[in-house]
Amino acid sequence: MDSSRSLKASLRGTRCAVIGVACALMVLEIQRMPVGHAVSFSMFAPVPYVFEAILIGTVGMALARGRRHGAALGAVRAVTAAVATLSTWLVMWGIGFDDAVMVQIRIAYRISTGLLVVLWGERLIGLGAWRAACVIAAGCLLSGVATLALAFVPQVVVDGFLGLLPVAAGAALVSFRPDRCPAAPSPALPVFTLATMRERVVAVGLVVLPLLCRATTISTQHSWMQLQQQAVASADIQAAIGAAIIIGGGVVGLILRFAWSRSFVLVFDLVVVPVTFMAFYTASLANDLWALHFLIVDSTYKIVLFYVLMTPFLFPPRKGGFVSSAPLYGSFAFLIAARALFSGLHAVLPASTYAAVAVVTVLAVFAVASVLALLYVHQHAGVMAVSADAPGRGAARVPMPVAGAPLRPAMEHLCAMVGDRFELTPRERDVLFLLAQNYRAPYIAEKLVVSQSTVKTHMRNLYGKLGVHSQAELLLLIDREAEGLSAREEDPASLR
Repeated sequence: MDSSRSLKASLRGTRCAVIGVACALMVLEIQRMPVGHAVSFSMFAPVPYVFEAILIGTVGMALARGRRHGAALGAVRAVTAAVATLSTWLVMWGIGFDDAVMVQIRIAYRISTGLLVVLWGERLIGLGAWRAACVIAAGCLLSGVATLALAFVPQVVVDGFLGLLPVAAGAALVSFRPDRCPAAPSPALPVFTLATMRERVVAVGLVVLPLLCRATTISTQHSWMQLQQQAVASADIQAAIGAAIIIGGGVVGLILRFAWSRSFVLVFDLVVVPVTFMAFYTASLANDLWALHFLIVDSTYKIVLFYVLMTPFLFPPRKGGFVSSAPLYGSFAFLIAARALFSGLHAVLPASTYAAVAVVTVLAVFAVASVLALLYVHQHAGVMAVSADAPGRGAARVPMPVAGAPLRPAMEHLCAMVGDRFELTPRERDVLFLLAQNYRAPYIAEKLVVSQSTVKTHMRNLYGKLGVHSQAELLLLIDREAEGLSAREEDPASLR
């Protein structure tokens, strides 16, 4: 019940964003919807992907040097929306063009629809990590339901709906104002620490390696295209794609519910890398396992896009709390560039050679990502130790700073900051302060002169507002507040 209320509160006032994100995700994939037109592998030629990666990567590098978001400019949003709409229509219904012109149309389509999704991700930064993640998850589910529904409606309805998608996505992007959304708690997402070169390598590796792994599956696209002319109807394929996207949205929801912690990034690697091998297997038996193939490929692709859109929140904000969108542009550009690479390799290499390259790539990614994951876990475990519980009953195992760690600002001040940011009640602030000192429910109940059940109710409400699921995660959140405050105190200019 608490989670349901928290989700509703997070989505309040974001209906326009949810619809816009859903439409943008569908527009990005409209060229591979079999109910719209016959899909051929030529639509996945590497050239459009190369241009898309170069442009989006260039924009990301420019934003990395400044302190602004491209989506903040109304002209950028409007032009992107217009080009995405026109190029999508030409991809769907353009006839009579020669191959050279179609390549140019697909370049414009890839660049504009990719930018449409990235600009939506950038626009959501103003909502905070948790609310942005909820909007993306809801948009993914909505896009899955709409994709599935297209398999069961007349073709004239399909054509009209697909034609309106880029218009709706662009109009919502132009009109959406995150600063006008009602305030709601938005628990921070644990961020990478980038103090040393090893920490930077771990952070970048954990983000980009799964994207490289996922790009290898572009070669599996050709395995199902022959089914359009066989017993499997386009409507059945469309339904399988829609069901897969719904599953992907559901998995994203589970990640939000159970992995909004230090394990957030690790789940990304654990989900994407192993299932890549399954995608190769199902592609080799597409005639029999085509439905399973779509469930694997399309569900994981939406999970990948979710993590890409969340990358701005995984890296420390700049001075003054500015969340840079450069990681978003960079990770999306890397995904597209890797896709272009493997699409090109698939076109020039013999089938057996390409299969060997793809398998070796996935194995190498799995090995390196495993090492980086261990380093990541060790990096955060190294600054934690196990201590005894508060006076009373036995010992409890909860993390707390090790001896010799940097001195933290006053705990009262930290808890007051957290209380203000998440709009805690006075009693929840009392419970927070005691939990932050490693006390447990029996001692807190005695200290506050209330029952243990009352304390546990306050703890449940407190955890829901903060977006944590245990006392250990709460202590990590307090640690992050302390680190942020210390950084601001060391740099007085950031306070002005």
